[in-house]
Amino acid sequence: MNKLFTVLLALLSISAYGQVDQSIWDNLKTISTENYEIKFPSKWRHIPTGGQGPEQLLEASGQALPAVMNGSPVMVTIFFVKQDGKNLDDCKDKCLNGYRTNPDREFPERFIDGQEKIKLTQGEEAYMLNTRFYRKSKGLNQSRFDLVVYSDKAKAGYIYTVSIQYADNSYKFEKENNLADFARRLYSYLKLTV
Repeated sequence: MNKLFTVLLALLSISAYGQVDQSIWDNLKTISTENYEIKFPSKWRHIPTGGQGPEQLLEASGQALPAVMNGSPVMVTIFFVKQDGKNLDDCKDKCLNGYRTNPDREFPERFIDGQEKIKLTQGEEAYMLNTRFYRKSKGLNQSRFDLVVYSDKAKAGYIYTVSIQYADNSYKFEKENNLADFARRLYSYLKLTV
């Protein structure tokens, strides 16, 4: 009986405090362009942009993360955007500075945006940035992760954004669902073509 109780408790903990469906990573779709290749779970919705806005737009609500938090939907959107910049550090600074230019965002007091220099799977340097804020227009809190890379071939930067919106002003949703690891896993499937 103790073993059964332990198994049930573990399953409840995983679904309440972590990414819900790990199997989504078992079947990936690939998009290749002249300058990069990205892979993402095939269950995610790839939305054509018609050449306007981001180069790639994905929607993954209800996939891998809880669909609802505190009675509101959890919205998961992924953007892949080309960014003008002289080099990697210039692109990183532009991304960080852009966080607070939108008047619809209210940032938590004393929160410092995260930034970490990492290496992509092929050895290229990149920055993983993260911030969080409240979206007044949507009434939702947002955890945002940005992978900033620079392509020497394209002579431009790229910002790979994971945006997760939910109703939790404590931002515990971010930690309990390992959102940084969720973003890192997606970013591990990016390859720049040389």
